[in-house]
Amino acid sequence: MRTALAFLQTGADTVACVTSPAGPVASPRTGLPAVFAPPFSLAPDVPPWFEAGGESLAVLSPDEWRRQFPGPSRPIRLPAWGAPDEARFADAFRGLASRLADGSLRKGVPITRMSAAVAPDDAETLAARLLARVPDLPGSLFAYGLYRPASATGTGAPEFVVGATPELLFEVDADGRLSTMAVAGTRRADAESASLASSVKDRDEQAAVVEDLVTQLSAWGRPEVAGTIVRSFGTLAHLTTDIRVDAGGALDFEEVARRLHPTPALGVYPRGEAGSAWLAGIDPDGERGRFGAPFGLRWPSGAGRCVVAIRNLQYRAGRLDIWAGCGVVSQSRYEDEWQEVLDKMQAVRALWGV
Repeated sequence: MRTALAFLQTGADTVACVTSPAGPVASPRTGLPAVFAPPFSLAPDVPPWFEAGGESLAVLSPDEWRRQFPGPSRPIRLPAWGAPDEARFADAFRGLASRLADGSLRKGVPITRMSAAVAPDDAETLAARLLARVPDLPGSLFAYGLYRPASATGTGAPEFVVGATPELLFEVDADGRLSTMAVAGTRRADAESASLASSVKDRDEQAAVVEDLVTQLSAWGRPEVAGTIVRSFGTLAHLTTDIRVDAGGALDFEEVARRLHPTPALGVYPRGEAGSAWLAGIDPDGERGRFGAPFGLRWPSGAGRCVVAIRNLQYRAGRLDIWAGCGVVSQSRYEDEWQEVLDKMQAVRALWGV
């Protein structure tokens, strides 16, 4: 893979693909397709957009995707993963627990990662292997990704993020009709998932996400909130609540993304100085990259779709990372939350065959 690539699932059987996107740029030109792929921090010194010419945008069916991305031409050794960094998670959990106890926060999401060394020469082959799996992912997930070859990164190695997320941050049409979803609580998608509906702890998590989204969306109109249900996404199940609002006019894609991100599903509740300080403290060097960040595609009309970039693999500078986090409230037990993180990491490995 010698050219840059970005993609996002747009339907049950369609993936929008942008080849050779320019960028990064601070703001794409009106009337052109563009990919929104900032880091989680939305750092002002990192241009968040990758602009594309209209001729580089295609919407591919599964068969078309398979023909364009057939997989690597040579075998590759699977990554040798190190142990998940429990110390990092435990530190974040303890810091959050004190804020939950004093009432400054109601919910937060500690994170951690597991890593594997992958030589730059093997990263291109690995990316090709991951892309070949996209048509066979569970239909309930949104596939997404960004690949930049070594010639574009200036580091002598490619960079990429490839994922399949259950979380839609928002979808908006050219007339300002916006839909989103609150997602919280996790169980394995088997008999255990039934317990989500009656879990006081998980429903408290879900309520925080719903309340936050309703507050943010109220800037554009009166949100309509559907009932909360349990949905399966591959090997995991979550509580989900669909929410919609009609702004009555066109909305700016980046403004919507910045207002909604991060929802309490990946950030904190309530928003404010205490939460922002805790979030900054659990990742002071920005190592999480695009994990949990907004990742979206804006169509030439200004409409578009943006997902929450979780359940992904990130590669940079010789290291492949899987990040995971979990929602923690006052009723949470450390052992349960750590097991949830392990389950999510395993789900990513299984999903992508690594």
